[in-house]
Amino acid sequence: MKRLATLAILLTAATAYGVGFGFGGFGGIALPMGSMAAEDDEQSEALEGGDLGMSPKFGGKVLIGVMPALDVEVAFAYHLNHKQKNWELIEGIDAPKTTLIPITFGANYKLMFDGMGVYFGGGGGFYMEKVQDTGELEGVPYSFEVSANKPGIYVGGGFMYSFGKLALDVSPRFNYVMNSGDYSVDVTVAGQTQSFPVTKDFKDTYLDVLVGVNYYFM
Repeated sequence: MKRLATLAILLTAATAYGVGFGFGGFGGIALPMGSMAAEDDEQSEALEGGDLGMSPKFGGKVLIGVMPALDVEVAFAYHLNHKQKNWELIEGIDAPKTTLIPITFGANYKLMFDGMGVYFGGGGGFYMEKVQDTGELEGVPYSFEVSANKPGIYVGGGFMYSFGKLALDVSPRFNYVMNSGDYSVDVTVAGQTQSFPVTKDFKDTYLDVLVGVNYYFM
């Protein structure tokens, strides 16, 4: 009973002070920019371009309204695959698959008028990128994998239209990931794995274009 009474008091206080809670789901595309989208210079020993195209992405978020015009947001997303734009098909070798999982934390400042409005926001997070490939060379199976897990920041905004406890959310967002540096590529041939160093000379930058629905239950 004490726990129920305490919960009731907390919820009542949250309502009285305008604190709101909600969650949302979204989907859209991620568009690489700059060196992330540029073709690599094969004359250089370091990787100078990702040659990556757009990827579908989806995710979810939790929203905490600390003030009527200010939401704190915790979100995660998954990029399905950024395909290489200039990949040349080679028999027995698949095109590399690049996935990205950003986990972010930030705040949004809202300007609402009669159920619709705009917001501006930003924050930071941890971006987990993985490149992997499989195939066969002269009948011998092989695979490789390299991960680049680094922090990053984002800025963006959006348009919201509310109908009851639901809100349509359309938002562009620019992401800057600080993942240049030295990494290790794990290469497996015929069941034997070896690691090789690789240097990534650029930081990833990409633009999100997302559409989602938020549900506010307080």
